[in-house]
Amino acid sequence: MARSHNRDSAPSTTPFQKKEYLYYKPQAGKHNASYISGCSIQDMPVTSAIIYLIDKAVIIHDGTIDIRGWAYSGGGHWPERVEVSEDGGSVLGLVARCWDNVLNTQPTCVRSTWNWNLHVTSSCHRIKVFSVNRSRPATAKRLKRLEQEGIDFLSVTKPLEIDLESDEKYESEMPRRGGRDPEE
Repeated sequence: MARSHNRDSAPSTTPFQKKEYLYYKPQAGKHNASYISGCSIQDMPVTSAIIYLIDKAVIIHDGTIDIRGWAYSGGGHWPERVEVSEDGGSVLGLVARCWDNVLNTQPTCVRSTWNWNLHVTSSCHRIKVFSVNRSRPATAKRLKRLEQEGIDFLSVTKPLEIDLESDEKYESEMPRRGGRDPEE
């Protein structure tokens, strides 16, 4: 039995295709967007996300942090690589970005390609975590002291219930450092 298919010569006028499943360029916004200026969403875009670690978590580690996530690409393509980068400070801003086998990639920010209802928005996933590296001797010593004294390390913004150093150490270190003022 032969089947016939009709193909429309114009885009669909259904509410979803006409008004919602559209991408807009970064320059478009409430001030100038129109339905005809949007690009139709076809395949699912390249996307990835960090599922472990949790945003704003405190991570106590030995110099390496375990990160887990997922990646996806539509249209018959597959994720080729995911890169996770960090800023190197004590508060790590982790960013996951995926490329697929035909080099489609996630936009770096949501404003690069967007739509009103954020359908299939696929910008890089970003989280921040507070990093506590116990492989550093001073950090290991402080964590051990807190454990011995039964003091919970969390929340990191709550002041400690112990002196940070002895009065003797403070008195001997301040003259050696030349005071508290930073060098200019």
